[in-house]
Amino acid sequence: MSGLLLEVPRDLRRGGLADDEQASVDSGHQLIQLICRQLGRDSLAGLEVLDMGCGTKLVQAILQHDLPVGRYVGFDVYGKMIDFLNDSVNDPRFSFHRLNTHNEMYNPRGEPLTATSRLPVPERSFDLICLFSVFTHLAPHDYVAMLKVLRRYVKPDGKVFFSLFVNEVTPGGHGFIDSMAPIIAPHLTTENMAWQPPDFVDWVPGRPLLRALYSRDHALRLVESAGWVVDSLNDPEECVQHYMICSPAA
Repeated sequence: MSGLLLEVPRDLRRGGLADDEQASVDSGHQLIQLICRQLGRDSLAGLEVLDMGCGTKLVQAILQHDLPVGRYVGFDVYGKMIDFLNDSVNDPRFSFHRLNTHNEMYNPRGEPLTATSRLPVPERSFDLICLFSVFTHLAPHDYVAMLKVLRRYVKPDGKVFFSLFVNEVTPGGHGFIDSMAPIIAPHLTTENMAWQPPDFVDWVPGRPLLRALYSRDHALRLVESAGWVVDSLNDPEECVQHYMICSPAA
């Protein structure tokens, strides 16, 4: 690692690895490697990237590992963190913006997200839009609204790449529901999929959208209704839950 070490205060870090900063950065590096592998690229060199719900780990990974990227624009509802990134990252490839949209978990006083919500960046200007740990906390109406908003900002040949919780067990065992299956449905295996999950489950009572789970069919229908073509819905891996890769519909 020969790049810049960006240290982020604990209160500005989120996610399951927030207490271990280096593990969080390593996870960000794994996600970037996953993106590149799935897109058939060696790196993000030359790509215009919009990271919605950016947090800090992808930025830290790019800087720490001196990874190439054409342009990186991060959006997040956490204003204090966005202020920190704007003050601390002195690199013309990067810019950061607060997105004051409502989310029951992270920004309950924000403005409702609608299909006509606007971002302060040019439309049709991004090769890649990524969202990690965003759809995992979105209700169905916001799921669709987010996709419709982002549809305007992707280039015609661009991609959207996002993680989500799919309510099914998987062969690799890395998914959230894999750890829950022995409790909720002991008979459920990858060979016995007779159980049909509901379209949507807000999993944790009293903690709105801490775990937003979708059935596979419903997740796919919502994406297609929002102007995207699903390239693939992929099983969880060590660094990520289920993740979907989509192209803008013609």
